[in-house]
Amino acid sequence: MKTSTWLTRKSRPRTKATRISPPERVFQLKNQLENFRWSKKQAVVYFHWSLRDFDEADYFEMLEMMSARDEKDRPVDPGKMWKQYQQKQQEKG
Repeated sequence: MKTSTWLTRKSRPRTKATRISPPERVFQLKNQLENFRWSKKQAVVYFHWSLRDFDEADYFEMLEMMSARDEKDRPVDPGKMWKQYQQKQQEKG
């Protein structure tokens, strides 16, 4: 009798989770809370939002908006960068 494939497949070994001590975890959570408060402060000060506006805003959409980068700060296409590098080398040589 042939067994089904899900019974014969070997599962991948699990990676060991790193253990974090309770004081470290508390520190991480406090930092996350502080980051959230800082982003709320930025929205109130620079976007001129009220606290109610911030609380009613879609959190994930706001994070995407705040993490948006200017065009000059975005990653460059490696092929385009390589061509520019070669052009500069030819100008020097």
